[in-house]
Amino acid sequence: MRDVPRRWWAAGLAIAAPVLLIVPEHFSIGVIRDKYPEESWSPYYRINYAPSTRTIVVNLIGQQTMVSRNGVFPGYAIPYLLNRDAGQPAFQDVLIIGAGSGNDVSYALQWAAPDARIDAVEIDPVIMDLGYRDHPDHPYQDPRVAMHAGDGRNFLRSTAKKYDLVVFALIDSLVLHSSVSNIRLESYLFTQESMEDVRRCLKPDGLFVMYNYFRQGWIVSRLAKTVGAAFGRPAVVLTMPFRERISSGQKAEGFTLFFEGPRADAIGRAFRDRGAYFVETGAAPAPSSPSGFRAGTEKDATRFGPAEVETPADLRVARDAWPFLYLRNPMIPDLSWRGMAVIGAISLGLLWMFGWRIGRGRFSGPDARMLFLGAGFMLLETKAVVHMALVFGSTWIVNTVVFSGVLVMILAANLWVLNRNPRRVAPFYVALLLLLALNVAVPLDSFLGLPRWVQGVAGGALVVCPILCAGVIFAKSISRTNKPDQALAYNTAGAILGGIAETSSLLIGFQWLLLVAGVFYLASWVSGKWEV
Repeated sequence: MRDVPRRWWAAGLAIAAPVLLIVPEHFSIGVIRDKYPEESWSPYYRINYAPSTRTIVVNLIGQQTMVSRNGVFPGYAIPYLLNRDAGQPAFQDVLIIGAGSGNDVSYALQWAAPDARIDAVEIDPVIMDLGYRDHPDHPYQDPRVAMHAGDGRNFLRSTAKKYDLVVFALIDSLVLHSSVSNIRLESYLFTQESMEDVRRCLKPDGLFVMYNYFRQGWIVSRLAKTVGAAFGRPAVVLTMPFRERISSGQKAEGFTLFFEGPRADAIGRAFRDRGAYFVETGAAPAPSSPSGFRAGTEKDATRFGPAEVETPADLRVARDAWPFLYLRNPMIPDLSWRGMAVIGAISLGLLWMFGWRIGRGRFSGPDARMLFLGAGFMLLETKAVVHMALVFGSTWIVNTVVFSGVLVMILAANLWVLNRNPRRVAPFYVALLLLLALNVAVPLDSFLGLPRWVQGVAGGALVVCPILCAGVIFAKSISRTNKPDQALAYNTAGAILGGIAETSSLLIGFQWLLLVAGVFYLASWVSGKWEV
C-alpha cells in the first residue's frame, strides 16, 4: 500500500467521490416510493403516483394532482367565465395542449357547448393513461374528447382543424430533454413560430389562452412580447392575486393568464367598460355562477383585472433558433462557467498525474486537426438531437434513434474508407461545409406538419449527411497518422471543447451554432495544411 504513488490515490478519490453523491439520492428515492407507490417509466420521465391523493411525481419532483372541477380554485374556470360574461358564445371546438391528467379537459367539458369537440394533446402517454383511469371527473372517458398522445407543436402544425379555443395548460416539463442541449421539453411551444401556429389554428372569432405559474416578471414580459409579435397586438394579461402592473424586474408569484385572439378583444372591452371582475371565494365556479363584472371586495372574492406588462426593448423574443424562454438575456450562466472550469481543472489534473509521465519520450506535439475534428463533431451531434426533438418530440426513443443514426453514419464512413480508400479529403471538406450551410439556411420548423415518412427521410438526411462526410474525414485522417493513440486523445479533448462550445448556443441560438461547427472543421482543414 505504501508503494502506491500518491497520484493513484488522488485518482481513486476523484473516482469514488461521485459514488458518495449517489447515497442521498438513494434515500430520497426510497422516501418517494413509500409516499407514491405506483412507479412506471414513460418516454420522458420516471413517474411515481399516489392513488390515495391522485398526485403524480416525475423524476422525484411533484408535478400535478388530479382535482375535480367542483374544487374552489378559480384559475381553470376564468377563461370560460370571462368568455361568457363578455357576451361570447360557448366554445364549440377546443384544443388543449398539455392536457396532462385531465384537469383542464374536465373544465372544458363543464363549460363548452353540449355538443363540443375537444382535442386533448399530452406529450406523455403514461400521465394521460393515469388520468383516464383515476381522474375523479373521468374527462378522458367522455365521448366528446379525442385523446392525442404526442408533441403539441407538431400537432399544431399538422392539424387542419380550426378551433374556437386553444389552451396552453400549465405546460412545464420541469426538466431538460437531453444533456446534449440546453432546451426543455416545452421550449418549442413558447416560441414566436409556435404562437403563429396557434393563430393559424384559430377560427376568425377564436381565443388563445395560456396560463401557468411563471415565477419571474421577465418571463411574463417575454411571453407578452412573443405573443404580441405573433398576433400583431398586445395580449390581455390577468394575474391571481391581482396586480395592476408587472415589471420585468419583479417576481411573478401566483397564477398568470394570457388571452389573445379576436375574443380577447371582447374580453378587453368588457374590462374597460365594466371594471374589475370578481369570483366568489370558497365556492366552485360553475356555469350558473353570477357575472363577475359586479361590485365586490377582495375580502369575499378573488379579483381579476388586466395587468400592464412591461416589455423592455432589449428583452429577446423566443424563436425556434433561440428557444430559451427561461434565460433572461443571451448569456452563458455562471453555473455553466463553473462547470467548464471544473471540467478543465479535472482534465488538466489527470493530464498532470498521468499524461505527461506516461507519454514522456513519445509525445510528438499537438494534433490540431484531430482536436478540431472532435469539437466540430460534437456540435453536429447537438444539431441532430435538437432538430429531431423539434420534429418528432423530445423522447428518449428519439434520442436513441438519433445516436444510433450517428453511429451508423460513423460505421458507413469507416467502411467507405476501408473499401474505397479515397486519396483526397478536400472533396469531403467542401461537401461538409456546403451541407452545414444548407442546414443553416433551412429553418428548424420546415419539416413540421409533413407526413411522418417525409419528416424522417428528408429531416434525417439533412442532419446525418454532414456526419457522414465528417466521419470520412476522421477515418482518413486517423489512417494517415503514425500516433493513433495521441490522435484519439486529441479527438476526445476536442469533443470536450465542442461540448463547451455548445454553450454558445445560449448566445447565438442553435441554427447559428452550425457556423461554429463550420469554423472548427475549416480550422481542422487549415491545420492539415489544406491537405487534399
